[in-house]
Amino acid sequence: MMWFFRTSSFLVLTILLFHQETLISKNADGIIISKIEKNYDLQIKARNLAQGELILVKIIPKKKAVVDLDLRLTADGEEIPLSTIGVNRVGFIPISPERKPGPLLLELFSKILFVKYGSKKYQIDIKKTDFIVIQKQSISLDTKYTSSNLSKETYQFIEECSKAKSEAFLSKSESQISSGFQYPVKEVYITSPFYVRRDYNQKKGRPHGGLDFRGAKGTPIYAIQDGTVVLAKEMYYEGNFTIIDHGNKIFSYYMHQSKLLVKSGDKISKGQIIGHIGSTGMSTGPHLHLGFKIGETVINPESVLFLSDL
Repeated sequence: MMWFFRTSSFLVLTILLFHQETLISKNADGIIISKIEKNYDLQIKARNLAQGELILVKIIPKKKAVVDLDLRLTADGEEIPLSTIGVNRVGFIPISPERKPGPLLLELFSKILFVKYGSKKYQIDIKKTDFIVIQKQSISLDTKYTSSNLSKETYQFIEECSKAKSEAFLSKSESQISSGFQYPVKEVYITSPFYVRRDYNQKKGRPHGGLDFRGAKGTPIYAIQDGTVVLAKEMYYEGNFTIIDHGNKIFSYYMHQSKLLVKSGDKISKGQIIGHIGSTGMSTGPHLHLGFKIGETVINPESVLFLSDL
């Protein structure tokens, strides 16, 4: 068996995959590992193999008979849905920002390809990510987001919003992804990175579960991928809020918009304008908060947007 790697004059790392030392190049193209098997190639692509990142796994058949085989993929025992793009099988593995660093075991199942054992295992090493912690004294927010004395109607609205969001994330559909991801804005200026934690007056804050893009009010927001709108409404904390279901429990979501241009049930194409940047909800100024999750796992949208080519 042979291993092929994209070469670079940049940093070269080593990891252990199934008891074999392997060279991995890390450059502007991120990390790409190609495992050459008899009937297929297994490709792993990611910005980083680290906490909070998205890992793309692609199974590239070498023979026509492999194209229609029943294949299953797991990561640490968890099922990873595989979709078909062209003749390739593609799966997305979310690495939780709270996952402990260490080995991640991938297992590919096929009774036809692996007659003796029924599966083949691959191991990669997940590194620690040093998320930013900022010590601050205070933050200026509208009192309706800091007061504990809210009206009954307000509490009811907050509960309705929470229920609507939970129901939207329960959506189930087949994969709608057929190509890479794109940025939600034309001019990219990130003001708040993923999982940055702001501690106020020595009190530990909550990690930031998305990515904030600066933009003037009214700046167009573009869908980062094909999908179906499962929620588009005004929310208490999120402001004008859109959730897009991309299939296989993969969701992107867009907060604080000044205007919504889509509605629940709309089929959306990548690059379509879905709204405008604003400062609605719990916000201190015009910006777009972009979030991304697979199942219950939030991941760094930058690692998603990195996958512009699948």
